[in-house]
Amino acid sequence: MLAEIASALGAIRTGSDIARDMASADSLDEVQGKAADLFGAIAEIQQQLAAMQIAYTSLLGERDALDREVAAMKLATLDRQRYSLHALPLGGLVYRFKATNGRADVAHDLCVHCYDLGTKSVLQPNGTHLVCPTCKLRLRAKGEASPAAKRGGVCLWSV
Repeated sequence: MLAEIASALGAIRTGSDIARDMASADSLDEVQGKAADLFGAIAEIQQQLAAMQIAYTSLLGERDALDREVAAMKLATLDRQRYSLHALPLGGLVYRFKATNGRADVAHDLCVHCYDLGTKSVLQPNGTHLVCPTCKLRLRAKGEASPAAKRGGVCLWSV
């Protein structure tokens, strides 16, 4: 962007010099000779301004993309604060949802591997295991599955 500004300022300076020479010309022929140079300088200025406008528009697009990325990162950070690392009774780690007052979210556990990659993958009960539907990780949970898990419902694995 600085190169475009410097180039435009140079073209403006050239046009200004030509206009000054036209003002000090002694004859109509000199003025007409300088007019062609002045039109060329004006065309150069317009070209430089158009290049600056394109660069400016590109910078605005980049800024907007960065603003969206920052907003997404803030939202992800807030979401990550809703989970804490939890050790299962028979080994293995999960990210457990921290229940908060007034929230209607269902308690659930997330796969540590997927969570660290930026994906929220809810572990699903399958017999005596919790299974990640994304990476297929299997964690042995406490003893036998609860009746809710056997029915395919929600099962909270307690310590």
